[in-house]
Amino acid sequence: MIGKKLEKLACVLMENESNPDIDKEIIVYGLSCALEHAASIITSIVLGLLFGLTLEIIIFLMTFSFIRTYAGGYHCKKAINCYLMSSGVIILVLGVIKFTPEGYMLFLGVAMLLIAIPVLLKLAPVETPSKPLDEDEQKYYYKKTVVHLAIESAVIITLFLLKQNRFSFLVCIGIALSAGLVFAQYQQKKYENLYTK
Repeated sequence: MIGKKLEKLACVLMENESNPDIDKEIIVYGLSCALEHAASIITSIVLGLLFGLTLEIIIFLMTFSFIRTYAGGYHCKKAINCYLMSSGVIILVLGVIKFTPEGYMLFLGVAMLLIAIPVLLKLAPVETPSKPLDEDEQKYYYKKTVVHLAIESAVIITLFLLKQNRFSFLVCIGIALSAGLVFAQYQQKKYENLYTK
């Protein structure tokens, strides 16, 4: 049902577009991605409000997206699965932030980074079937991932020095989650390559 409405909207956009070479499938894909992202962001903010952690969830989304954009990572094949997984992860993150004592946040944050940063430096960026990368793109995305990791690491240190343990811990969780999704996509690709030969 949503797919048909997106196709109709794509047709309207194509009629108003001066460039006739634009592919309808690309427009539908772009619209569906935008709709999926909007639904995830709105759901995340609503969940943040319910947990009383609205600012925290906004900071988490920003820091997580900052790395994930270039590092890549696991994507569900169906939009509904992606939405449900994203919502589940947000609930998990909110629960961890709400119930982890501040005294443990420094130790847990450092432990996460000691695992996550090497994973990202070794495996990122990972390509997906919908987003294959050529050699130049691999190099570009890797450099961007390293720069973004350096920026977020500086933010983490600054926040810990300012005694903002909760916000610093959030950035650590964002990096760790990005690393987990990169590792999951890497393993899936490895598995697919093994069984398609």
